[in-house]
Amino acid sequence: MATMSYRFAFRFAPPVPVDTRPRIAVVGAAGATGQFAVRQALAQGHRVTALVAEPALWSLAHDDLDVVHADPLAPHSLQGVLEGHDAVLCLVGHKPEAHEARDALQPRAPLAALATRHLVAAMGEAGVSRLVLLGAAGVGNSVAAGALGLGRWLHWLLPDVMADKERQEALVRGSALHWTVLRPARLSHARSGTDLHVGENLRWGWRGLPREDVAALMVRLATDTASIGKVLTVA
Repeated sequence: MATMSYRFAFRFAPPVPVDTRPRIAVVGAAGATGQFAVRQALAQGHRVTALVAEPALWSLAHDDLDVVHADPLAPHSLQGVLEGHDAVLCLVGHKPEAHEARDALQPRAPLAALATRHLVAAMGEAGVSRLVLLGAAGVGNSVAAGALGLGRWLHWLLPDVMADKERQEALVRGSALHWTVLRPARLSHARSGTDLHVGENLRWGWRGLPREDVAALMVRLATDTASIGKVLTVA
């Protein structure tokens, strides 16, 4: 009996490369410092998601940037947004981000702590543990470290804002997240290039710190495991 043989040619598609670059979400991306955080994260080679309350007003476009309509003051808008991210940068201010909300809600108590409470809960639901928070000098034990009594003056001049910042930081530090808190002194619109002094329990004053430099620091800390659980003054 004749034997027949067959040859089969299999063609395998090349494997799709896996993008292993960190994916970072920026909350408060439309703010003065948040915009720099987005640009710095992109410049440092990360994939970035910008969470903004009014996407129509956002102008920056980039291949590695996703712009998402989300507002931490509206917790339902955070659902399904943070999954798959490696870190979150929180730069929420004490006022609503949406312009209509600002007009409708003035005057109103500061809202940074409320927004952060919603964000911490959303991160837990999404399984994202790394958070870098932009806080403020004059909070916690940094009150006493302010030159010429600046920490006490801030609490006297801005009692509601500083109390809100105290609540915001306490929420983060009391969470199960892998957090780092930054306490910058006065943020300014000066050009980048300032030598930042960063450390725990630093003496701080009224020197202006370029927002771009502080934003770049936040991005670097997002992947710095040595800073987890630390509260760092920036002066």
